[in-house]
Amino acid sequence: MNPAVIKPQVWQHWREAHQMALLAAFEDSTTGTRMKEFCQILSRELGSDCRITEHVWLFNTLRLRELQEIAAEEASASDLVIISTHQAGSLPDEVKSWIDLWLQHRNRRQVILLALLDSSYEGAPNAVESYLQKVASQGGMEFLVGSAAQDVHWQSE
Repeated sequence: MNPAVIKPQVWQHWREAHQMALLAAFEDSTTGTRMKEFCQILSRELGSDCRITEHVWLFNTLRLRELQEIAAEEASASDLVIISTHQAGSLPDEVKSWIDLWLQHRNRRQVILLALLDSSYEGAPNAVESYLQKVASQGGMEFLVGSAAQDVHWQSE
């Protein structure tokens, strides 16, 4: 990833505030590694003066309603929400339920939704990307898409 390309304008705000919160949800070890690599780049770019609060969830832990509620509250207090997944099929039902809860809890703070997807996929947006783009639009969030092998690109709402 090229960090110069992925810098949204709010990064300067996070840097000046000396803090930012993020929530990351990932599918498996491969998508977890992708998410960790992005978070390392983010940390380097924001600098050591910026405290990053991270909440990390494996998709299958969201099967329990109680954990979905905790994750939804954490997401609603986050500046950046990362969904790291493969592009085959669609998101699991438990992840969609968690996202629905998050949107219900969501306040009007400026949030970026980042989809980290497989780089091997080419062509028109698939079901996962389209779904997350609709979530971002519905929640009034900025939407970014990327992978470990390509830059993160802005998507229009």
